[in-house]
Amino acid sequence: MDNYFSNKNLLDLVLKWKVHLLIIAILAGIVSVVFSSSFFIKPKFKSFAIVYPVNLGEYSEESETEQMLELLNSGQIRDQIIEEFGLDKHYEIDREFKYYRTAINGKYADNVSFRKTENEAIKIEVLDTDAELAADLVDGIIGAYHDKVREMHNAKYTEELEVRTREMDRQTAYIDSLIDRMSVLGEEYGLVDVASQAEGLFSGGGANPQSYAPHGEKIQNFTRNMGKYGPEFQKLTIMLEPFLASYNATYLKYNDAYRELYKEITYSTTVTPPFVADKKFWPKRSVIVLMSVILTLILALIVIGVIENRPYSKS
Repeated sequence: MDNYFSNKNLLDLVLKWKVHLLIIAILAGIVSVVFSSSFFIKPKFKSFAIVYPVNLGEYSEESETEQMLELLNSGQIRDQIIEEFGLDKHYEIDREFKYYRTAINGKYADNVSFRKTENEAIKIEVLDTDAELAADLVDGIIGAYHDKVREMHNAKYTEELEVRTREMDRQTAYIDSLIDRMSVLGEEYGLVDVASQAEGLFSGGGANPQSYAPHGEKIQNFTRNMGKYGPEFQKLTIMLEPFLASYNATYLKYNDAYRELYKEITYSTTVTPPFVADKKFWPKRSVIVLMSVILTLILALIVIGVIENRPYSKS
């Protein structure tokens, strides 16, 4: 049998059965043409878009393109698209079906794909029997991606605002306690701005000697209060400065988070928008016909070889 299918024997076999093989090839071609028609196989149309990610922020150490790819492949975006476009009905999958989730997810994966291009963009492709729906699905996926990133963006900066608010509340409480104590020292003991107050008191009482009497009393009171409460007042002043600086830094971070939370931005740039295809993408009838004819001829040759190799066929 092995020797029978040598090059010479195979050529002899083809020549001997050429008429039969030709008829078989023609019939295989006709059958494949018929069964690859839209009557038996619903044609599918392809729509796609090429987009670049922008303004994603630092959600991981991956590139923005890799992050976008992860988000597009997420279950949340898939489920949103399935619900928004009613793909269960479109794909004719009953929600009561025991394996509904497996079936609908599998069908979605068969028709929707994402891949990274050589230029770090993302190509979103959708196949569907409805050309317009294919284009709408691509648009919908881009919209769902924006919704997802916006949700993540809002969650991030809402949390940031809450953290900074709590931080400022703690800082404000501490600063208020320092200021309250300094106010008490200032009101009761005349300690406000120690340096300027001392300069004013020790600058002299003027040319009239009598003016030095009350002035001297003020100096004595100030000196006594300074000796008793001055160190505390100075300590409070020194403590207050870094807390005020820290509060200002936190307030700037709060403002940054507030601006990020409420600014209107986009998260992708579309360089090739989706389109409604006017020509089917699948099935490729020429490929189906060619493969059908080739496979049928191979099978026919095997059958003929078996027939030719049977003992009674040589008698």
